[in-house]
Amino acid sequence: MKETLRRFLSYFRIEHALILVPVFGFAVYDSVFSAFSSILGVLGDAYPDVPRTAIQMVLSVPPLVSIPGTLLSGFLSSYVRKKRIAEFALAIIFVGGMIPVVFRTPSIYALFACSACVGLGQGLLHPMANAFICQTWDDDGERSRALGFKQAFNFMGEALVALLVGFLALSHWGNAFLVYLGVIPVFLIARFALPEGDLDKRLIDRKSRAAGLKELFKPKAVYLFVLFFFAMMCLYGFHTNIAMLVQERRLGTTADVSVVASCVSIVSFLVGIAYGKLSKAFGAATLCVGFGCLASGMLAVSLFGYSFPVVVAGGVLFGFGSGVQQISSIYYISKTVDKSVVTMAISVLVSFVSFGATLSPLVINGLQGLVFGTESASGSLAVAGCGFAVLVMVEGARALLKKKRDRGSELVCRS
Repeated sequence: MKETLRRFLSYFRIEHALILVPVFGFAVYDSVFSAFSSILGVLGDAYPDVPRTAIQMVLSVPPLVSIPGTLLSGFLSSYVRKKRIAEFALAIIFVGGMIPVVFRTPSIYALFACSACVGLGQGLLHPMANAFICQTWDDDGERSRALGFKQAFNFMGEALVALLVGFLALSHWGNAFLVYLGVIPVFLIARFALPEGDLDKRLIDRKSRAAGLKELFKPKAVYLFVLFFFAMMCLYGFHTNIAMLVQERRLGTTADVSVVASCVSIVSFLVGIAYGKLSKAFGAATLCVGFGCLASGMLAVSLFGYSFPVVVAGGVLFGFGSGVQQISSIYYISKTVDKSVVTMAISVLVSFVSFGATLSPLVINGLQGLVFGTESASGSLAVAGCGFAVLVMVEGARALLKKKRDRGSELVCRS
C-alpha cells in the first residue's frame, strides 16, 4: 500500500515545478471564452432580431481574432521577452471582458468587440503558456506530464468558470462576464513569479538564412497543422450547439447546460492529470482513441439525447476525447520541430486551430443544412461527430503506415 502511494505521489513530482504556478494562471484564461456557451440560448432571447448563426459567432469571434494575435506572439518571441507578452495579453483580456459589465445593455456589435479583445489576448497568451513548458522540459515524459498538468488546470478552471457563468447569468446574462475580474490576481502572480523567458531563434537571418522556416514547415508539421484544423472545427461544433440542443428539446436551463460543460471540463481535467500515463499506454493510437471518443459522444447526444442523463453521458465521452485532442496537439508539435522554433510552431498550430473554430458554425451548419435540409442543433452535432469518425480513419491510416515503415527500417538494420 505504501509503495503504491509512493509511486502515485512520485508521478506528480516534477522538476522546475514553480514555473507551472503562473502558467496555471494563464491556463485558466487562455481559452476560457468557450465556457460562455451556456449563455448562447439566453443571448438568442435577448437579441431576437439577430440570426442564430450570428449569435453563435459571438463565441467564434475570439478564435478568429486570436489568429493574428497568435502569429504576432510567435513573431515577437524572437524580440520581446515572453513575460512581457503575457502581461500585455492579460491586460487586453481584462479590458474586453469588462465591456458587458460596464455597459449593461450592449449592442450585438459591442459583444463582438468584447469577443475580439478577448480573442486577441488569448491569441497572445496561449503560445506563451505552452512555450514556457516546451522550452523548460526536454525529456518527452516530463514534457507530456507538464503539458498534461497545465491542461488539467485549464479544464479545472473551465469547469469552475462554466458553473460561475451559468449561475451568474441567471440574474442577468451580462453578470457572467464578472469572471474576468479573476484576471487581476493572475496578472499579479505573473508579474512577481514568472521568469523573463528566453528569446527564440529568428526564422530568417543572415547566418542560417531560412533554416528556421524550413524546420517550421516540415511535412509532418504541416500534416499536424491541417489535422488539428479540422479536428477543432468539429470539436467546436459541440460548444456552439449543446446549449441550443438543450433548449430545443427543453431539457433544462442555462444552469443545466453549465452542468454539462462542467462535466466535460472535469473529465478533461482527469485526462490531463493522467495524460503522461495515457500517451505511454496507447502510444501512436492515443489520438485515434481521443477522436473515437469525440465521435461517439457527439453522435450519442445528437441521436439519443432526449433526456438530460444521456446528454451528460455524451458530454463525459466528449470530455475524454477533448482532453486527449487538446493536449496531444501541443505535445505532438513540440516533438516534431526543433526546440529553437517551438514557440512559432505552437503559434502556427494554434492559428490553424483557431481558424477551424471560427469556421465551425458556418461549415457545420452549412453541411447539416445540405444533409438534413433544416437547421437544428442535433443535426449540427451529428455532422461534427461524423467528421471525427473520418479523422479516426485518417490518423489511424497514418499511424499504421508509420508502424510499417518503422518495421521495414528495423529489418533493413538487422540485415
